[in-house]
Amino acid sequence: MYSYDIRVGYSSTAPDLKMTIPALLDCFQDAATFEAQEGTITMEYLGNRHLAWLLGSWQIVLLRRPKIGETIRITTMPYEFKGFLGYRNFTAKAQDGELLVKAASIWTLIDMEKLRPAKPTEEILNGYPLGERLDMEYAPRKIALLGEGRAEDKITIRRSQIDSNRHVNNVEYVKMAMEFLPFSDGGAHKEIKQLRAEYKKAAHYGDILTPIVHQSEDKLQVALCNEGGEPDAIVEFTV
Repeated sequence: MYSYDIRVGYSSTAPDLKMTIPALLDCFQDAATFEAQEGTITMEYLGNRHLAWLLGSWQIVLLRRPKIGETIRITTMPYEFKGFLGYRNFTAKAQDGELLVKAASIWTLIDMEKLRPAKPTEEILNGYPLGERLDMEYAPRKIALLGEGRAEDKITIRRSQIDSNRHVNNVEYVKMAMEFLPFSDGGAHKEIKQLRAEYKKAAHYGDILTPIVHQSEDKLQVALCNEGGEPDAIVEFTV
């Protein structure tokens, strides 16, 4: 288990002065990276072996978004490995221990030269001490789309959306999808109870994605489709 504290600043809040979902995802992503960098299986270790853990899915349950000025504790722990897949939980808690956010994620170890999954070695597995699986209702990894969708304006991938793996960072897909959320009277997004994201194919600088929006009474889904018409990622919000 790895934890670190962070104070919610203005730059990480929405118009309602509560922490944005992308800011929370950044904290979770950083926690996993900090844990790795303080252990034996660092990003440099993986990079030297042409390996990388790529995110396959998110499930984020939002009980309460942290407020500006609030100090929160971010915690992460891997809890299982199956073949080339790694399973990891995250939480965000208030200083009094109140659980604010809980999350589940699935990662795939990829050989970045061959661009195919790679089974982790014993050395890699031993570098990630396992914790106990978080108590939550786990959703399926795959997201079933809700009927017919409507196409929105195309998006061209910018350099600022690319991370060290030379493709679009997982949080950037969520940011793109959030542009299609309904707004409340106060100018902020309507309160989101759960976010799910399924990552299918990595987009790169200059790629063009077409958002296809699917909607029901309590869900909004955005399929970010490549020029072949297939989703690179699907993001689902439950409101």
